[in-house]
Amino acid sequence: MLASQIIEIDGVFVGSLIQDTERRAWRVHAIHDAVRPFHNHVLDNPDDLPRHLEQARDEAIV
Repeated sequence: MLASQIIEIDGVFVGSLIQDTERRAWRVHAIHDAVRPFHNHVLDNPDDLPRHLEQARDEAIV
């Protein structure tokens, strides 16, 4: 692990993003049911996660 970032939704800690040692990708480590479907999901850019979460929420509502 090279770096990590906390993932919060409405102030609740739901997991973390962990950057690989080659600085190429970020892996989601989900600890809350709200983001469990994204556990071990790999992102090129950590800023993409909010978009993915929002898209999943919108799909669940429909």
